[in-house]
Amino acid sequence: MFEHFDERARRCVVLADQEARRLGHEDLGTVHLLLGLAAVAPDLIGLDIEPLRASVVALHGSSPPRSGDQLPISTETKAALEGANARALALGHTTIDPAHLLLAVLDAGGGAARALREAGAPPGAVRERATAAAGSADAASDRDDAPPTTDGDAEADAALLALVLRNNGAVARLLREHGIDEQRLREAFGPDPDLPIRG
Repeated sequence: MFEHFDERARRCVVLADQEARRLGHEDLGTVHLLLGLAAVAPDLIGLDIEPLRASVVALHGSSPPRSGDQLPISTETKAALEGANARALALGHTTIDPAHLLLAVLDAGGGAARALREAGAPPGAVRERATAAAGSADAASDRDDAPPTTDGDAEADAALLALVLRNNGAVARLLREHGIDEQRLREAFGPDPDLPIRG
């Protein structure tokens, strides 16, 4: 699922998972993707992560941080992750960047627009910035049909693999059939306490 995400978009998803865990939430929602986007691309959102995090807490509460247990991905978040690909393809891009992801998050629902409003960032203005960024020459490094970069952030890649494995869907089953599991990730990337996989 994440092979077409650029390094910054992959980092958004990893940080979203960390935010959901930090806030003690039950699943990985679109508001958490929004927090990941605010950490990586605050100019797209139009504000820093702190006021956005405060609005997410005001709307969804918080609990003690979670560690080690699986966080399911909400239906809206799955739609956003898949929708980012559709957004990129509609623009003729082969790589998904944070702007594509943000547009898909806004389309998917799940409270992201409300969290933006509560934080003082009108969703319409955020959508306009994201649309402009997604369509700009700087937004997609693949304008000339260059293949997506594959030398990204190994830590983010490991965390994304762990996220896929944790959610135990068809892709996780396929990876396990090919010998990729949580223990293999730990062996390959080292025992990183921030790596969100079962220990």
